[in-house]
Amino acid sequence: MSESPVNAGTLPADNIATDAEQRRHRLFATADQLRLAGRGMEALHVLAAEIARSRGDERHRAHLLGRLAQIVALEQPTVALAGLREALNLRLDARSRSTVLALVATVAARTGHPDTDALLRDAGTAHATSGDQASARHLALGRAARSLSHGDLPGAHAVLAALEPDTWAARGDAPTIRAERILVQLGLGRHQDARAATHRPPDASLTGLTALDCLRMVAVGELPEAAALAVTTLSSGSAGLSREVRALLVAVIGEVRYRRGEHDDARAVLRSCLAEDRWPDRTLWTPAFCVAVRDPALSAPAGLLTTVVADLHRSVRSLLPVPHFGPRLVRAAMAAGDTHAARRVTELVEVVSTRTPVPLWHALADQSRGLRDGDPDALRSAVDKLRTTAARPALADALLDLATCPRARAGEARDAAHEAAALYARIGAPGDQAIADRRCADLAATPRHRPSVDEPPRRGVDALTPAEERVAEMLAAGATKKEAARSLFVSFHTVDTQLRSIYHKLGINNRMQLVRAWERTRR
Repeated sequence: MSESPVNAGTLPADNIATDAEQRRHRLFATADQLRLAGRGMEALHVLAAEIARSRGDERHRAHLLGRLAQIVALEQPTVALAGLREALNLRLDARSRSTVLALVATVAARTGHPDTDALLRDAGTAHATSGDQASARHLALGRAARSLSHGDLPGAHAVLAALEPDTWAARGDAPTIRAERILVQLGLGRHQDARAATHRPPDASLTGLTALDCLRMVAVGELPEAAALAVTTLSSGSAGLSREVRALLVAVIGEVRYRRGEHDDARAVLRSCLAEDRWPDRTLWTPAFCVAVRDPALSAPAGLLTTVVADLHRSVRSLLPVPHFGPRLVRAAMAAGDTHAARRVTELVEVVSTRTPVPLWHALADQSRGLRDGDPDALRSAVDKLRTTAARPALADALLDLATCPRARAGEARDAAHEAAALYARIGAPGDQAIADRRCADLAATPRHRPSVDEPPRRGVDALTPAEERVAEMLAAGATKKEAARSLFVSFHTVDTQLRSIYHKLGINNRMQLVRAWERTRR
C-alpha cells in the first residue's frame, strides 16, 4: 500500500497554510502576553526569531514583520530600539533586515535621535539592495518622521502622500500612515481635514486616531468634547493603548482642566508623568510637559522648562498638533526670568514657520517674538493672522498677551482683554476667562489718557479703536454685521454699537460711504 502524503513527510497545500496560520496565531498571542506583562523586549525577540526562520513563506514573513512593527509602535523608544537592534543580530534575510533597519531609523527619527541621518542612510542602502515593499514603507515613514522632527511639514506631507495605506500589503502599517498624515494636517492648520480623517478610518476603532482627534479639539477650542473623549478612552483600560497614546490623553485632560481653572485636578493628572526623566522615553510625555509648564507648582521644582526646551531642540514634533504650546513655553520662560529659554523656543518656532510657511506658524512666530521682546506690533500681527485660522485658543491667548503687553495702547489693551474673555467663555475655558476678566478690571481702573490742550484731537480713521477698525474693515469688505460678529467672536449687539460709533467718528451715515472712506485710507 502506498504511503499517504502525511506519512511521506509532506502536507497538502491547504494543511500547510492552516498549520502556518495556527503557528502565527500562537506566536502573536505569546508576543501580546509578553508585552502586556511588561516584557516587550522578549515579545520582539520571539517575533524576530520566527522571522529569521521564515525564509520560504513570504506571506508568513510579511505578517510577522507587520506584528513586529505594531509592537514597536506600542513600546517606549528604549525598548523598541533595543529589541530591534537585538533582532539585527539574528540571521535575517536581506529583505527582513532592510525592514528592521527602517524600523530602527523611524523610531530614532520620531525621538530626534542624533544618529537618525546615519540610520536612514543605512536603511536606504539596505532597501536599495533588497527592494522590499515593507522596508520601502518604513523607510518613507522614517523620512517623514525626520521631516516632522525638523518642522518641515510640507516635506513630510509629500513623503506620506506617496504611501498607499489601503493596499493589502500595507494594511499592518495603515494606522501609522494615517496617524502621521493627521499629525501633518494638524500642524498645517487643516483641522477640518484632520477631523474627517479621524472619523472615517476603514479599520476598526483606532485609539491612536482618537488621541489625535482629542488634540485637534484642544487646538480649535472644543474643550469639553476633548476632555470627555480623552477621559473615556483613558479609563477604558484598553490593552491596545500605547504609552504615547496614554501620554497624549493625559496632556489633553490636563490642558482642559487648567483652562477650566481646575488646577488641583490638573496637577493630580500630570504629576505621574513628571517621574519620567530618561531620554528618549520622556519625549512621549513632552506634550504633557508643555501643559505642566504653565503651573509653577509643577514645573519649577522639576526644572521642567529646561528639560522641555532641550528635548524640543532634538525634535519639534510635540509642538506641531497644538499650536499654542510654543508661545506658552516662551510665556513661561519670560515669567521665570529665563530669557535664554525664551530665545531658544522662539528660534524653534521661527524655524518651523520658515520651513512651513502657513499663516498659523507665521502667527505663532510673531506671538513668540512679541512675548520675548514685549513688542505690541508683533502681538498685533499674531492676532490678525490667527483670525484667519481655526485655532481659537491660540487667538484668545494672543489677545490676552496683547492686553498684558506694557507697551500696548490702553484702548487696544482693553479691547483685547474683553475679546479674550469673550472667546475663552465661548470655548469653555472659565479659568482663563477669569484671568482675562481680571485684566479687564485692572485696565478699567487705569485712568484713561486725556489729550492735552496742545495735542491735536484724532480725526477720521485715526479716531477708531482697534476693535472698531476690525469691524470697519470687515463691513467695508462686504461682510454682514452677523458675519462680523461670528468671525470676531463678539455679539451682534457689540458690532451694531461699534458701527454706530464708526459712523459718528467718520462723519458718515451708511455702508456705501463706509466703503468709500475705507478705500481712501488704504490708498
